[in-house]
Amino acid sequence: MKYKRIYIIGPVGSGKTTLAKTIAKKTKIKHYELDKVVWDDENHIKRSNEEIDKIFNKIIREKNWIIEDVGRNKFKKGLKESDMVYFINLNSIVIYKRIIIRWLKQILKKETYNYKPTIRSLFDMFKWANKDIKNKNNKLKIIQTNCKSYKILNRKDLNKLINKYK
Repeated sequence: MKYKRIYIIGPVGSGKTTLAKTIAKKTKIKHYELDKVVWDDENHIKRSNEEIDKIFNKIIREKNWIIEDVGRNKFKKGLKESDMVYFINLNSIVIYKRIIIRWLKQILKKETYNYKPTIRSLFDMFKWANKDIKNKNNKLKIIQTNCKSYKILNRKDLNKLINKYK
């Protein structure tokens, strides 16, 4: 594996976690969900900016990591420290379908969740996905100007990459 520091960016429901976990399992590189850096799941509160920065900076000082996030500006430093950035670029209909499937699996307790699957959380996921989809071009510009190497993954590319690491 030539990449030791991988940053995966994409909207909610795009497959970031699936890709990160698949690569991590094969390469034995630890992966981090930046949602869990921002949110203290145990206490259901957002961490302070100082605490977020402390945790994030500790992660990116490590020799190897796989980070997944929606592409928040707050974590731009991770782009500069990465060997490869994968930007997941899927059709909005595919993302909406995945959000509904994820939510249903969580309701049926067939998938774990970071937050309780309610109607409100379903609408929140749609809202977050819409925001990320609308900001796609801005995120791409940030990626292009802040990282050494990146690949834009469509659905076919994403599936191919996941299968490569299975």
